[in-house]
Amino acid sequence: MKNQKRTIRNNNKRNFGLGHKPGYAAKVALAQAYGEDDHHNSRFTHHARFEHYLKWLSKLDPPIRDLRKITLAHAVEYAETLANAVLSGDMEVSYAQNLISTVNVVMRAVRQDKAIWISPAAAVGKRSYIRTVLPMATWDKVIEAVRLAEAENNYRGAAMVLLWRAFGMRFREAALADLHRMKWEADTYGAVNILEGTKGGFKSELRWIPVESVQWQALDYALHAISSSGTCLIDTNISLKEFLNRHANPMRTILKQVGVNCPKDLRAEAFIEVYERETGQSAPLKQSGPFDREADSVGREVVSNRGGHKRTRISSSYVGKRHRTDHAEEEVRQ
Repeated sequence: MKNQKRTIRNNNKRNFGLGHKPGYAAKVALAQAYGEDDHHNSRFTHHARFEHYLKWLSKLDPPIRDLRKITLAHAVEYAETLANAVLSGDMEVSYAQNLISTVNVVMRAVRQDKAIWISPAAAVGKRSYIRTVLPMATWDKVIEAVRLAEAENNYRGAAMVLLWRAFGMRFREAALADLHRMKWEADTYGAVNILEGTKGGFKSELRWIPVESVQWQALDYALHAISSSGTCLIDTNISLKEFLNRHANPMRTILKQVGVNCPKDLRAEAFIEVYERETGQSAPLKQSGPFDREADSVGREVVSNRGGHKRTRISSSYVGKRHRTDHAEEEVRQ
């Protein structure tokens, strides 16, 4: 087994002796907590979110640039700032909760105790996993976003948007997908399996996406966007972080410009189409009154499989949820 260099902690040194800069110290602490060769996505995500907290700390008077000086009071004040952002509509509850969870995780990794911990739900409110607003991520808007990205020579960002919408991929799944493998599967089976960049590393044998016209176009575009020696949208000579900053993050601004709130709305719109095709009825998000519950169950299972989820009920975050009692029956009783 390869010996790993382990940084020795020292509570008397800046950032507990883990590094001169707090961001780097947090990165080292996460590597020690999770393992140098494990949970790469989780470590990357927590480190990226913790930068948001560090930026907030740097704007205090006086600024905090030493992890030893962070107190529970700072975490509470930060949570209050996030709660205000949620109330004003500038931030989603889910993202605010994730930011707070990251503070809990990183500070525990750094301090090796739970002295700095707050409840995300208590601080910013409970998140709802049920979609209540239509995503409005039509193909017309997607094509407009692609054209705007091309005008900025951001062809890989444009490819990301097409993969999100056509295959219902997550952010990292589109960035890390082995495009040559997907093309071979599409040619061979007429469908592709999503394997790279999955959430929690979960790979499902049920997650096969049929490749039809829009999927072929998205895959072909992405293949033309990569280098001759590349296999995914991230070139071998840049890191995931560099790729996100250079190609993916600018697409968030472009999507908002064309009227799409966030990348997840592209995924939701794709799964609404899947649900409606499988059930022959409108998504619960679009209708009220009696509906075919048996078909609804089938549609939800298909959406869950396409999305790479272990639970069928998570489909409500894409297509919405119906009450178990028919409205028509309620009206008769009234």
